[in-house]
Amino acid sequence: MSDYEATKLKDPYIFHKADAFFEDIDMMTTGVSQPATVSCHDRTIVRDTLSDLISSLDFIEGINWVTEVFEDHRYYVIQSVLDPDSPNRKVELQLWIQRDPFQITAVRVLESLPPAEKVPQIQTLDANTRDKLTLTTVEGARSAVIWKTKPRGLRYTSRATILSVEKSVTADFMGFGEQGGKNLFKKETYQNIYGQGPLDDREPLYHSEPFWIEVDSQPGYMSQIATFIDNYSHICVDLGMKDANTVRVATRFNSFQGIFVGADSMHQLIQLYTSIVGKPRLKPRYVLGYHQGCYGYDNQDMVVEAVEEYRNSGIPLDGMHIDVDMQDDYRTFTIDKRDNHFPDPVNMFKTLREKGVKCSTNITPYINSAECDGYSTLKEGLDKGYFIKDKRDLDPSAQEDYAQRYQEFGTGLQYFNAPSTDRPPYFVADTYDFGQVFNSGNPFHGGVYYGWGNGHPGHYPNLNNSEVRKWWGKQYQYLFECGLDFVWQDMTSPCIAEQYGDMKSLPFRLLLDSDGWSGDPHRAKQKKAIEIWSLYSYNLHKATYHGLNNLHQLSTSLKWREKRRNFIIGRGSFVGSHRFAGLWTGDNSSTWDFLNISVAQVLALGMSGVTIAGQDVGGFEFIDSEHDYANPELLIRWYCAYSLLPWFRNHYTRIRYWVDGPRQGQMRKDGKLFQEPYAYQKHYNEHQDWYQGREAEIYRAVLPVCRYSIRLRYSLMQLLYDSMFENMITGLPLARAMVITDELDRSLFSTDMIQWELLWRQ
Repeated sequence: MSDYEATKLKDPYIFHKADAFFEDIDMMTTGVSQPATVSCHDRTIVRDTLSDLISSLDFIEGINWVTEVFEDHRYYVIQSVLDPDSPNRKVELQLWIQRDPFQITAVRVLESLPPAEKVPQIQTLDANTRDKLTLTTVEGARSAVIWKTKPRGLRYTSRATILSVEKSVTADFMGFGEQGGKNLFKKETYQNIYGQGPLDDREPLYHSEPFWIEVDSQPGYMSQIATFIDNYSHICVDLGMKDANTVRVATRFNSFQGIFVGADSMHQLIQLYTSIVGKPRLKPRYVLGYHQGCYGYDNQDMVVEAVEEYRNSGIPLDGMHIDVDMQDDYRTFTIDKRDNHFPDPVNMFKTLREKGVKCSTNITPYINSAECDGYSTLKEGLDKGYFIKDKRDLDPSAQEDYAQRYQEFGTGLQYFNAPSTDRPPYFVADTYDFGQVFNSGNPFHGGVYYGWGNGHPGHYPNLNNSEVRKWWGKQYQYLFECGLDFVWQDMTSPCIAEQYGDMKSLPFRLLLDSDGWSGDPHRAKQKKAIEIWSLYSYNLHKATYHGLNNLHQLSTSLKWREKRRNFIIGRGSFVGSHRFAGLWTGDNSSTWDFLNISVAQVLALGMSGVTIAGQDVGGFEFIDSEHDYANPELLIRWYCAYSLLPWFRNHYTRIRYWVDGPRQGQMRKDGKLFQEPYAYQKHYNEHQDWYQGREAEIYRAVLPVCRYSIRLRYSLMQLLYDSMFENMITGLPLARAMVITDELDRSLFSTDMIQWELLWRQ
């Protein structure tokens, strides 16, 4: 390890795994102080402040309540009281705050669960006789502790805050959004930045959803507890790893804002939580249909041919997703209209729409910086200063450009890049001088890299600025005038070639606008990127959502889109982004491991309000042992599993060759040969002599089984659409884990198949 890498590791503003973070905290004996407040404005909830949200919900529900405070020498007691001045006054919740040692205990009245078996009744007897058969019962309710911190359960350093909470020995935990792992219940350490692999359930792949539900902490009583930690940076959770009786929750940067929700049932809990973070608007019906996407449909004929093949195979298709292949040399918001590419996009989109197929294209928050006379997005962004500037809060120990190192993780291993010398292996080399751009106040120099030499350097829109968000939304005008129907939002973090930033995104110490609420006296105009890590992607989805809703104001040809229900399918973001977009969980691979986590992942996301969600069916990336196409049985199983999940899209990367230019005939990118179900039948017909016995049967089964799964979905489309409408009102998931549909059935909590079991509606 070099001296510069060692200096980087000493910087407090880098990524630490949760285990290492908690170990450091446990060893600390000095340096405890009050963490600074960053913002009392909350972008995640549906009002500017919690006070405003409380007032709005009270008005809507028509309830009257007050907070009362009592104290003695040992406790402060804060209680919520419904109808305080009426004879029906009711104390709903109490917080007992112990002075020394400091401890918070939450208490409310719990009702006992109803008996598992219904008592027999005689219906034919007269009322008097039936009354004589009635047992005398005692109301099954009691005051009980529902949540409690550990004694002296709050610790804080100059940057981090750690809350320790009592953990019931009977409790299970589920939720955590996109978090990996094949089990619905989680029992290990969880953190919200970057993953180690599909079966490592400690870390999510792209999306941060620090919300979880504690189940069965009060056996025999109706009590469920949920926790949401509202922080855009790095959150670490220890679910009893160090101490089986303790849950530890830490925010590494910024203030600690936790929202804790208590309810009698799962349904009530989810409805309460989604009232706080918001419920999604009703999506277009085609969202629930079957979709096809491919990184490698690089010309107009391939796109149209794929749709024709689906129609000829008797398979319904509602959506076609065209990747960056459609762009003019990776210039976002453009179309490559050369021959052999997409010479007539207007007619292509029109033809597909007449066939009932809506089209999206991949939009990345990156603007190619290569000079181009006709690229108005680049020119406007530079002229108006709309790109992120390279200004940094430098580490005092590494202030020179040559001393900078970027931290990366790959396959669980840590490594570093030196931005002064390292560059992506582009076909056209990036020869910029890092020292000239570094901390200069000029536009930050980054870039995308898609492998095999593909990609370019570029700039990034300052989406944490409201004026830039409005400008970004207007950039969609040209694509929608051509006939695009919805947006596929990719690389949202933003994803950057690893030679340009930390963890394949922005440098941790790069200063970003914090987008703080003007009413916060402690707000900071700018914060380090690591301190507001998930905010950029949140604002990207927000900018696109409002931009699409306002396109009708920009062009007479788009007037017809006024009041249309627009749709965005996006990659990782943060809590609240479900109000703007559905969630695709990012690039996976054609492995059984990814299939094994895929259903549990969607069910967990649904609990926190992210109801339109799903993986790439069949797997995006190839694996070396099955390079040419996904295992046919794996594809069949994936289609069966996803036939009744909210987002159903086959998406893969396809091998392609240069069709023109100096590299004509050479491989442009590696990938699979195919992944569409009809292509397996074609492949088998052409190579029957390759396969015998059961293997031949599996290849022949791909098309009919996948077709049946898709048709089954369409036969139930009204149920699916009704569920989506209901979700808009209640916040309850479309596809629901069985444990939240019948929480009295304890057998559901122990089955090995819990991660596969689901219902639509109730």
